[in-house]
Amino acid sequence: MTRILYIDDEMALLTLTQIYLREEAGLDVDIADSAEEGLNKLKNEPFDAIISDYDMPGIDGIELLKLVRAEKPSIPFIIFTGKGREEVVIEALNNGADFYLQKGGDPKPLFTELAHAVQHLVRRSKAEDDAIRNEKYLESARLRIFEQLQLIEDSTTALDELYDEENKAEDHLNKIRNGTEIIRNCLERRQRKPGE
Repeated sequence: MTRILYIDDEMALLTLTQIYLREEAGLDVDIADSAEEGLNKLKNEPFDAIISDYDMPGIDGIELLKLVRAEKPSIPFIIFTGKGREEVVIEALNNGADFYLQKGGDPKPLFTELAHAVQHLVRRSKAEDDAIRNEKYLESARLRIFEQLQLIEDSTTALDELYDEENKAEDHLNKIRNGTEIIRNCLERRQRKPGE
């Protein structure tokens, strides 16, 4: 289940949002009534996304965003606030907020939009994490294959020296050399980026 941390100094809104996101969207929502409490929870527990108010005493939502980005640069972060000023929106997005939603109006469509934003951002974040993991795995596999190809080539050279007079052995060695060359060419082509 997707775990969300929602940080807001308005206790009634914290509870209402927590209930809606849990019951209507199936999200596991933990709450904190200050940025300090939220930061403490982030240090000790795993979360898939953060929702934060902007206007809070002490550390506001933008400062919280900056602190979170320093430690967890890829976690989805949504500013959910009553402050609709354009400069707040720009500052939030410039500092790495993934989404900005203004409080107010009919709560059902508002919470539905918030839930959709969370679900979309978490899916995107997980897909990006998977892509990075897959790329690291493929790079590691390529390196291991190159190492093994080098061992095969070294062994082929050694065998060639041992069986210099045997035509049959030489044919097999040439097949091994050709096969390893084909693999090496395929791997090197895969490593090059388009246009290189």
